[in-house]
Amino acid sequence: MLAIEKTNGYQVLGVNISKYSKEEFFFLIQERLKDNDANSPPLFVVTVNPEIAIQSIIDSEFKEVLKSSTINTADGVGISWAINFLYNKQIDRITGSDSFETICTYCAELNQSVFFYGAAPGIAQKAADILKERITNLTLTGVYSPENPGIRFGNLPAEIQTSLREASVVFVALGAPSQEKWIYGNLGELPNCKLIIGIGGSFDFISGNFKRAPEFFRKSGLEWLYRLYLQPLRWRRMIRLPLFAINVMLLKASSPDSQKSVDL
Repeated sequence: MLAIEKTNGYQVLGVNISKYSKEEFFFLIQERLKDNDANSPPLFVVTVNPEIAIQSIIDSEFKEVLKSSTINTADGVGISWAINFLYNKQIDRITGSDSFETICTYCAELNQSVFFYGAAPGIAQKAADILKERITNLTLTGVYSPENPGIRFGNLPAEIQTSLREASVVFVALGAPSQEKWIYGNLGELPNCKLIIGIGGSFDFISGNFKRAPEFFRKSGLEWLYRLYLQPLRWRRMIRLPLFAINVMLLKASSPDSQKSVDL
């Protein structure tokens, strides 16, 4: 199995971004799904965008969560830009939305079950129904949309607890930082889990509840602009994009032992 080197990554505003290429990332996923050693730890994957990086500056609890994860990928184009700006290096973007269906395909091929947790009522189930039609032999232990994203595992319905414990892979769609905090607080309750990943709005995209940006917007790094067009109320979150850029430029200008930041 490819060794996971958490310390050998790119630091962006205190968040360690893994150097893995897409090929290496998906190889790691497949190897972990094939591994039946009960002592092997689960992979906890966070797909990092600029909003997550800024949130980690003002939320110490969230910063600790990001330190505990196994792999932090560059989700947003801003993270890729920051790594190029700070280190003069190119890095593959690995998004939760793009990874979701691919991982489900691996699970079907390797006889590993999945659980869909999050999104609005009915959305996860609709996404599950669509993917079961697309992916032969995909096995779901269950789906659940909590009313409270911060609900503890022990307060979930008993049948949901059982279904979560049976799953090899758990996809959590609560939005950041709620989904990562939920994973951090409840991963110890999932003895069979080999992989757990926060995937934001992926259930909404698969179900058709929200339309994903056309390929042009995705490839050009403007998916955020398309989502803002569809959901104007996201402007409050978009304010963090210039804050992210300012922080990165200050980091570039600062000495290695004096890191500056702009708080919200």
